[in-house]
Amino acid sequence: MKKIGIIGAGASGLYAAINLKNQNTDVTILEKNDRIGKKILMTGNGRCNITNAKFYDEFLENIVTNQKFLYSSFSQHDNYASMDFFQSKGLELVTEEYDRVFPKSQKSTDVIRFFKREIIKNNIKLITNTEVLSIKKFEKFLVKTDKKNYDFDYLIIATGGLSYPNTGATGDGYKFAKNFISGPSVLRLSSFIVGTDVRQISLNLSVLDENELDKTLIEIFDKNPNKDISNVLDNIVPNALSPVIIKRAHINPDKKSNQITKDERSRIVKNIKNFTLDFDKFGGFNTAVITKGGVDVRDIDPKTMESKLVFDLYFVGEVLDIDALTGGFNLQIAFTSAFAASSAIKEKI
Repeated sequence: MKKIGIIGAGASGLYAAINLKNQNTDVTILEKNDRIGKKILMTGNGRCNITNAKFYDEFLENIVTNQKFLYSSFSQHDNYASMDFFQSKGLELVTEEYDRVFPKSQKSTDVIRFFKREIIKNNIKLITNTEVLSIKKFEKFLVKTDKKNYDFDYLIIATGGLSYPNTGATGDGYKFAKNFISGPSVLRLSSFIVGTDVRQISLNLSVLDENELDKTLIEIFDKNPNKDISNVLDNIVPNALSPVIIKRAHINPDKKSNQITKDERSRIVKNIKNFTLDFDKFGGFNTAVITKGGVDVRDIDPKTMESKLVFDLYFVGEVLDIDALTGGFNLQIAFTSAFAASSAIKEKI
């Protein structure tokens, strides 16, 4: 029986472990934290945006870095294969706006329970509160931890990137912290801006033209005459943006809807149609959601995720230099790469 070590009990490590386990494998996961899937718990605002249901080409269009590298493994195991994997093992899923896929329960904790159940069911060894100190390769991999040493025939590195989700933060360098703005749009834009000379961007926050938007505001104000403007504007824009737009329009947030002047209404419209953002700097790993960068994919076999430099060593998930837009795409990269590695190892055995 071959011994396989997986360093990291995040999405990719857990997925690899479950897909690896059979009568010929002895699988051990080493995790430095006290529990599995800490980042899974935070995704999708605690609901776990587990993947995205877009079809093949459209899905791949959302891969920002090293898209072509993913072609081979994604053809083996795409988003629909992952959805089948979860549902066939008892985790019900639901598809929502923008094709985002969540557990039907809307709880990321149920995804964690799913992985825990599968780990127990498949007799996978899970060692938590264990930090890997060093890895050496002789005939086998010698993994030294702060508690004991392990030897493995095959080793999968699934440690993730250097980022962690920080709810309430702005995300990747935009000057939003003081205005309490964050969210998928900012994260998506940061993926495109990195490495460019862009210093300011402008967003159109409404599909309506200015006249239509003005008429819509009048209708909303008429229906809510005695409500504060701060409590009414979120009928049109996300509530996190309402106070920012009101402030930029130089309007008292406590002003009633029926007191808003034509000029003030015009300023609101202009701020919605031309919402400018000044780019300052990237916030660093303490504010990041997804790590941009990682192991150079030129050194990795795109079909198997095996290192071209060290045989029987595999890299999966966010540790690789692959990243995508938000919306379930990055978790799918974790699942796809994990499946490729587990399949390759089983074929060798």
